[in-house]
Amino acid sequence: MKFILIIPVVIIATLGYAQSTLPDSIQQRYKGIKQDSNYVIRLNDLATDYLKNDPALSRRIASYVIDISPKLKFTRGYARGLTVMGNSYWYEGIYEFAQNYYLLAARQYQNMNDSVGLSQVYNNIGEVNKRLGETTKALEYLSRSLELKKNDSTRDITLYNIGELYIITKDFAKATEYIRQSLSLAKSNNNERVIAYDYWSLARIKMEEGFDAEAFSYFGLAEDLWKKLGETRSLIQTYQDIAIAYRKRGRLDKALEYLNRASALEARIQVHDLKVTTYFEYYKLDSIQGNYSRALYYLSRHNALKDSVYNLLKAEQIARVQAIYETDIHERENRDLRMEKELRETELNFQKVVVAAVSSGLIIAGILVWLLIRQRRKILVANRDLKSKNEEIYNQKNAIESQAQALRRLNEKLQELNRSLETRIDERSKQLLLQNQKLSEYVFVNAHKLRAPVASILGLINLLQQVDPNEQPQMIEHLKTCADQLDVIIREISNDLEAAVFKHY
Repeated sequence: MKFILIIPVVIIATLGYAQSTLPDSIQQRYKGIKQDSNYVIRLNDLATDYLKNDPALSRRIASYVIDISPKLKFTRGYARGLTVMGNSYWYEGIYEFAQNYYLLAARQYQNMNDSVGLSQVYNNIGEVNKRLGETTKALEYLSRSLELKKNDSTRDITLYNIGELYIITKDFAKATEYIRQSLSLAKSNNNERVIAYDYWSLARIKMEEGFDAEAFSYFGLAEDLWKKLGETRSLIQTYQDIAIAYRKRGRLDKALEYLNRASALEARIQVHDLKVTTYFEYYKLDSIQGNYSRALYYLSRHNALKDSVYNLLKAEQIARVQAIYETDIHERENRDLRMEKELRETELNFQKVVVAAVSSGLIIAGILVWLLIRQRRKILVANRDLKSKNEEIYNQKNAIESQAQALRRLNEKLQELNRSLETRIDERSKQLLLQNQKLSEYVFVNAHKLRAPVASILGLINLLQQVDPNEQPQMIEHLKTCADQLDVIIREISNDLEAAVFKHY
């Protein structure tokens, strides 16, 4: 149905059991505690504890959690509250309501990507479909749950539920296989609740297969655990199954005994669906025993209670449809407002992007203009430098040209001078050669003239050293005469040389 996917906010106010305030005793217990996520978690745990003995009170607490969790923005607590609300209806056998809350919780867990919470809700949805006779859907959801629980210790309960589904379809081999797997895992986890479920279902299988002793043994094990755990509803169902087993085997006294036990427990909690079954079993027992007046009484009680449960469901269904209709209108309005808000936000974001883009463009353009101006200034400075360099190069070119002309003229003069120098050098070399020849001749001639006085002087000096001192004055006189002669000859040679040299210059 379409409406099961819509959050039934108004349902909480319209359902008979749901109230958005806590009982006074619970308010006093949590007085002064800060209303935060931990507060919601504690309330959900408390509501879960009350499921066993007081589903109505559990539902009231869950309703309060569903009311305050969105205000605290605690989605996980909200999803858990929806699940507990569904559990409260499941415990009372109002499976359609339970399924609606489970589906709502599943959507929240999907939005959070919480595979653990989603696997637990899928398991519950499978259980609801099982009770409603939708075995195909039940197996689909239970298989989804089992797939999500690949490495989860809570696989034991899902394995059990699949096994129970095969009991309903009379496939006892598969039922035994799954329940044995569940029992093994539950024992390793010390999960007594699932162990009790497994014993209960093994008893039903053994009863169907004709193994009465084993069946009643498993019933006894399940009964002990239900009592220990305080699971009143499950204990009632176990007593009903034991009564049915005894009735089918003609043990009417034992059947009546266990029906009475179930009826006594039903007076303690609201389990209309289980009361319907108990009344019907009383009717069957009285019919077998021939007590038709009392059988008719229980049959009328059975039909009246069944009709009342049906009418209750119908009334609540109508209230729920009305609430969902109103919620749907509010949600459409909210959706339109959200769409309008998203459109405005999109336009605003687009405008922000455009403004940012234009601003970025202006900034980039400004930077480019600044770079161009800076580059233009550099170019102007470079052009001035180039112009100055060109002028300097032009002046240097003119100077070089002038120097080149001067060098050419100087080179011409040097070449002419070189030519004149070569001529003069040739003439001078000839003159020097001639002079050298004449000087050589002259030196040769004069050398003989000089040799005579020099030899005389040397001889006189040698004699002067050997003669008697009385004779030295005469020797000195001769020495002076020789020196005078040498002086005359040297002067003559000097005059001749000067005359010879200056004659050619």
